[in-house]
Amino acid sequence: MRRCLVFISAFLLYGLVSAQYLGSKVTESLKKHVYFLASDKLEGRLPGTAGEEEAARYISTQFKKAGVKPGGENGSWFKPFQFTDKVVADNSCTLSVNEKNYTLNSDFWPMAFSGNGTYSGSGVYVRYGITNPEKEYDDYKAFSDAELKGKVFIIELSSPDGIHPHSAHIKYSAPETKVKLALEKGASAVIFIDNRKDTETPSKSLSKNIQPENIPVVLAEGLLPKILSESVLEKIELNIKINRVTGKGKNVVGFIDNGAAQNVIIGAHYDHLGWGSEGSLYNGEPAIHNGADDNASGTAALIEIGKYLAKKGPKNNNYILVAFSAEEKGLLGSNDFVKSSLFDPAKANYMINMDMVGRLENDQIAVNAVGTSSMWGNNLNAVKAGNLKIKTSESGIGPSDHTSFYLKDIPVLHFFTGTHADYHKPSDDAEKINFEGMNRIGNFIIDLITALDGQGKLDFVKTKEAESTKAPRFSVTLGIVPDYMYDGQGVKADGVTDGKPAQAAGVKAGDVLIRLGDYTIHDMKSYMEALGKFKKGDSTELEVMRNGQTLILNVQF
Repeated sequence: MRRCLVFISAFLLYGLVSAQYLGSKVTESLKKHVYFLASDKLEGRLPGTAGEEEAARYISTQFKKAGVKPGGENGSWFKPFQFTDKVVADNSCTLSVNEKNYTLNSDFWPMAFSGNGTYSGSGVYVRYGITNPEKEYDDYKAFSDAELKGKVFIIELSSPDGIHPHSAHIKYSAPETKVKLALEKGASAVIFIDNRKDTETPSKSLSKNIQPENIPVVLAEGLLPKILSESVLEKIELNIKINRVTGKGKNVVGFIDNGAAQNVIIGAHYDHLGWGSEGSLYNGEPAIHNGADDNASGTAALIEIGKYLAKKGPKNNNYILVAFSAEEKGLLGSNDFVKSSLFDPAKANYMINMDMVGRLENDQIAVNAVGTSSMWGNNLNAVKAGNLKIKTSESGIGPSDHTSFYLKDIPVLHFFTGTHADYHKPSDDAEKINFEGMNRIGNFIIDLITALDGQGKLDFVKTKEAESTKAPRFSVTLGIVPDYMYDGQGVKADGVTDGKPAQAAGVKAGDVLIRLGDYTIHDMKSYMEALGKFKKGDSTELEVMRNGQTLILNVQF
């Protein structure tokens, strides 16, 4: 009898330590979801495509089968939204100086924050276009308001002491900052020119994520001698037209109504890169980017956690389940959701985001944004389900959908198993997913939700963001995918991008970068600072650790 009681006690203790809400059948369900969402049939789930539509239908069908109620617009499962998908310069864009015509995309091109407009009149060369009161430096002091108002400002990209992290003018040197000052001074348009080798030529690509100014802004590469040789810039004609192409996305929203005063939001994005144009790290011919880990894995976990909460979950909170679209295009789905009538910040308790939870290794998972509530720490440490080792970070700001909620003062957590060599490539396929690991993560999250159920509303804490010491623009990139789960000395390469300097130098996945040139790499911050010391064309040594051996590689940027 005593032996039987000891056995039962041990069994109960084990059950407490290793609580399992999602059984082995759920592992098979997770596999089914990921294989469907990451199939070639859905062609990478790009927003606005038939693949996204089919994925949305699948997710809503799974919610319905679980007993989850529709939580979208007008009693539906969905919240459609529109966004700027592409920004392209119209072929009608023109630039002429003193009746000399220049060619679009050869001699000049609109910059990412350019507005539309037509200008005809005179120009004024304002050197670097910088006013730096700390150093008593002012490129505008020689001009009267009348000499500036309504003119085209010709501005150099650089600064009086160049572009580098230790420039005395670094916080005034970004082109965006110069344009805002030019607007204050009365500019009708801005033409940037490059006259120094320390500046990187800004990208010709236009970005849909950058808010345009209300004046035309162009870069005239290599035209400094031509433009400034004109002693009088009396006749500048500039016509800029930028076309913004609208895209469509669709969030899938489910609701579990427990009659509670507070809502817990659980989310994962279900979109990916389609055939791999924007955001892809693959350099081959167009191919379907199935996004099994990113983020069919998080979507599958959302479905199964939602099923559990609908049938057996704790009742002191309601649950809003959201599969976000257009995350890969800039967190657009979650941004739309928090601005919609479907989201009530006053009732929101906290938000849990799952993005890339399909590659669990060594039992270790990253849990980001733990600084967003004082209640996260103790509760996370008390969770035993899944038997996971957690690595935490504080900031509520990160490259996934929880950021949209943090910016609305909602406590958030982001679950993430790390990057890998298949990230944003066609090789991110379902057969590489650790489905048992996904099950364990789901159990961990449910155990956390259960532990929090009786603790009321979580407090919100604004986290301090890391200060950046880098220059406004980097001239070079190495081309590694960092392993954000690595916590040793240096930066570990989880993958190497094709065609980039790291690949050419012989860097391999698993290498730990410990020195770049004269600069020791302690962590990601020092790695980024080291990159800022180099420009295109430079060559240097890269010291790496590989399988316990130190190697010196030669890098050409």
